[in-house]
Formats: sequence, C-alpha cells, structure tokens
Amino acid sequence: MSRRWREHPARLAELEASGFRCRLCNDDGTESRLEVHHRTYKNLGNEHVGEPTTLCRGCHRLVTDHQRRLRYAGVPPKIFDVRLALENAPPLFDPTFKETL
Repeated sequence: MSRRWREHPARLAELEASGFRCRLCNDDGTESRLEVHHRTYKNLGNEHVGEPTTLCRGCHRLVTDHQRRLRYAGVPPKIFDVRLALENAPPLFDPTFKETL
C-alpha cells in the first residue's frame, strides 16, 4: 500500500465512517487486518468519499473473488493442447553444453 493511499482522504473517511470495522462481518481488525476495497476503479488515484468500502482481509478476498468470477463468467476457458506443446517444445537442456570437471 502506497503512502499516498494510506493517507488518502477518501480512505481515511471510509475507515472512520465504518467505525474501523469490516462492513460485512463487523470484525474490528483483530481477526484479520482491515483493508479498504475499491468498489470501482473509475476514479483510481482520485477516489471520492463514499467510493471505497472497509473490509477485513478475509472479506476483501471473498468480494474480489466474487467480482472476478462474475466478470469472467461469460469468457470460455482457453483450450491448451499440452501434448502438442510438449512435442514441439525445445529441449530442457542445451545439447551443445559440455560439462567440465
């Protein structure tokens, strides 16, 4: 976390508004560290009061995971042919290398 973000007025205002507690589980930071989550990156670096949300580390990971799953839900997984890649892969060791003792 940068010093600029640590001291950002929107971040500090959110921590104070939340009572220094996670907005989801109400943890006060004793179970896991409190973090301030960007609900949007529209104003990244220029965040406004009311945009970020106080979350404990566990809830922050949960929310971020959920948002990523929603974002990529419609994206089909890439198919990768491992056999073909291995057949065409360069050797793991340099065949011209001669070990000297």
